[in-house]
Amino acid sequence: MNDDNIIRVYMKLAKCVPAIGFLSRRKRILAYLAVTINAQQMLDTEEMSEAEALFVLSMLMRKNKNFQKAGMMAALNLPGLDKDTLKPIGLLYANEVRKNLNLALVDTTNPSPPEQIE
Repeated sequence: MNDDNIIRVYMKLAKCVPAIGFLSRRKRILAYLAVTINAQQMLDTEEMSEAEALFVLSMLMRKNKNFQKAGMMAALNLPGLDKDTLKPIGLLYANEVRKNLNLALVDTTNPSPPEQIE
């Protein structure tokens, strides 16, 4: 892992964390989607590796309160979310958060019906 690249990616992703509102489940999940969509684009263009992406997302969870709340909301609601909406890195990271919380992992091979985000 290149430290300069990690710092650059962290700063880029930190800037794209939108407002999450006050106890708004919808805005928090949309914020998580916004960040993970950008992270997936960086993976697709090979600006970073998957290991770097997971590391940067974990740094965001520790350093950015809005992303921490968004990430927790996405992880807790992962079983009811449309897996087609989540980018692969977003699904992977949300499952890692669930694993750390000792919650059941979400099967990525069997898509569940999408839940309406309120």
